[in-house]
Amino acid sequence: MKIATAHTRLSDASQAAHALARSLKARLTTPQLLMVYFTEQYDANQLRETLTELFPDAQVIGCSTCCGVMTQSGYIEGPSIAVWACNDEKGCYGSALVPHEPHRQVADSARIALNQAIENSGRCGELPKLIALHSTPGEEEHTLAAIREELGVAVPVIGGSAAADSVQGQWRVFDSQRTANTGVAVSVFYPSARVSYSFHSGYAATQRSATVTDVRGRQLVSLDHQPAAEVYKAWYEAETGTAFDAQQPVFTQSTLYPLGTQTGTIHGLPYYTLAHPMAFNEQGHLELFSQLEVGQPVYLMSGTSEGLVARASRVVESANDHALRQPEPLGGLAIYCAGCMLHVKDKLEQVAHNINIALYDAPFVCPFTFGEQGLFKGGELSHGNLMISAVLFHKD
Repeated sequence: MKIATAHTRLSDASQAAHALARSLKARLTTPQLLMVYFTEQYDANQLRETLTELFPDAQVIGCSTCCGVMTQSGYIEGPSIAVWACNDEKGCYGSALVPHEPHRQVADSARIALNQAIENSGRCGELPKLIALHSTPGEEEHTLAAIREELGVAVPVIGGSAAADSVQGQWRVFDSQRTANTGVAVSVFYPSARVSYSFHSGYAATQRSATVTDVRGRQLVSLDHQPAAEVYKAWYEAETGTAFDAQQPVFTQSTLYPLGTQTGTIHGLPYYTLAHPMAFNEQGHLELFSQLEVGQPVYLMSGTSEGLVARASRVVESANDHALRQPEPLGGLAIYCAGCMLHVKDKLEQVAHNINIALYDAPFVCPFTFGEQGLFKGGELSHGNLMISAVLFHKD
């Protein structure tokens, strides 16, 4: 298995695709899989069409990213595109996109995309070693549940919801055949290399907690039968000693103080899936980027800017399987939350540097997403916010 990445800041989609192809073909003559991450300024259709013309035999998956993308070369501010590519004579790969339709459940779209990707890989009847998932924001929990149900077991997933420079819906996903602004895109991996993975939040639970007593989709209505927005404001102000600023977006103020639900324990220590508060609505509900369930205990979580900078490399180190074998990574993929990225945007070069050290300077690509999906070490497949995940491929 050979892995290479390329990036460009050329603003024209067709010219950018040709520049990416020249860079990749200097290292991989016939890549089997292209994973394409691009900012919202590009014509996604033109980018897809040109890349598939230049690489007619490759499986392709594309996903928009917030404000830029990161590789082993550092942070590349938008407009920018980065591509992760692999060539693996003994491996197989498949990709598929299924746009959402009004008459079809999201879970059904996920099943169709998964089975089409497996069919495109030529390995029908075999469990993939890894699934890359890029859906558009909304109902990611149902997508993951459908994948788990379809396969019957928990297969490692590295996932990031399509993003844009704002939450106005300018995100896109594509495969080699089509582009969509709502849908589920899936790639399946049957690599010859060994795969390791890690999925973390990097936040700590505070002593402030309550039980979810009412939800409406992704609107958290009440905690302990009290209006959720009021409870969250009181928690935030007590924890920070700072009044909530009504003139500033809730999204930015809550980045270091999200909500968390305990997902499991490892070595006796709890780990959490995070939910990022996005806004307060007129009814006093707290709008989230993920869905909670009635009866769940919810904690106010706490993080730091320094932790957001350091944790990317820690997640890569965790994925390196130090305890099992001497790591010799061929390359990797990482997913970093867009909310966290915006909070530490002036320190992203340090984040990339830290990942390079943890990856022994192997190539990687990292988009900035509006939701993260992954498999915890305890076996739980989860969708959360403000999370980071990493998948590494090792010499076997």
